[in-house]
Amino acid sequence: MTQPTLDFTALFDTYRQAFAPIIAAQQNSLKTIERLARYQFAVAGDYLDWTLSHAKTSSEPKSVADLVSQQTKLNTTFSEKLRARAEEFTQIASETQGNVTKFFDEAGAKVADTAKKAA
Repeated sequence: MTQPTLDFTALFDTYRQAFAPIIAAQQNSLKTIERLARYQFAVAGDYLDWTLSHAKTSSEPKSVADLVSQQTKLNTTFSEKLRARAEEFTQIASETQGNVTKFFDEAGAKVADTAKKAA
């Protein structure tokens, strides 16, 4: 009596097909985490620039009115940067939500197809 040899290629292909959606979701989540980390780094850089600008401005004032006008200008510029960063964060969140929805839609469709084939 001979036993057939185990076909590892078919076995690994089956596992790849079964876990492909999960691997794709992990890759997308890691890309999103990296993007969020870069976003947070950029926001921290903006705060650092703003703080250093204030320190530089306060060390060389000619008058109180001049100091106030320079700080107002710095605060206005900083608020515009933060507004742009908030829009960037909203874009990241909406893209992430779209990717998650797409993943669950594809997974649901695959499950429905498998259930139809099984029935």
